[in-house]
Amino acid sequence: MNKKRAAREFCFQYFFHLQLPIFRELKDELAKDASDKVIMDSIEEFKVSTNTLLEGDLSNFVVNQIKQTLMNYASLEETIKEYLKNWKLDRLSRVDSTVLLLAVSELKYNNNETSKSVVINEAIEIAKKFGTASSGSFINGVLDKIANAN
Repeated sequence: MNKKRAAREFCFQYFFHLQLPIFRELKDELAKDASDKVIMDSIEEFKVSTNTLLEGDLSNFVVNQIKQTLMNYASLEETIKEYLKNWKLDRLSRVDSTVLLLAVSELKYNNNETSKSVVINEAIEIAKKFGTASSGSFINGVLDKIANAN
């Protein structure tokens, strides 16, 4: 696995854990105070609990990805809702909704650091790894529409 995918998987796992009922209060706190210190403390705590090591540039990618996703959470959800056909966001699996959230965040806010096709491919691979047999094709369809519209 390439290093950047490991960083993306870490972001996925971080946001997935925030969706668990026990961590919703933490998610709300992070959304209110998305300061670097609060986010860094939360990420460091999660890194320790998952025994994860991230090198310097990957750590910066993770912090930026998590921060921009938290700061734009509502807008990202609205974008995803706009491109779901015959689905509602709250009816998606947590895996699929988390993968979409992070991929749309990266597509919208990464300032073309990574090509759209790479972001989509990485999201598909993460969805296949953590989701169902149909997660990859579902994620591909939604992200392709979003990427072509922007």
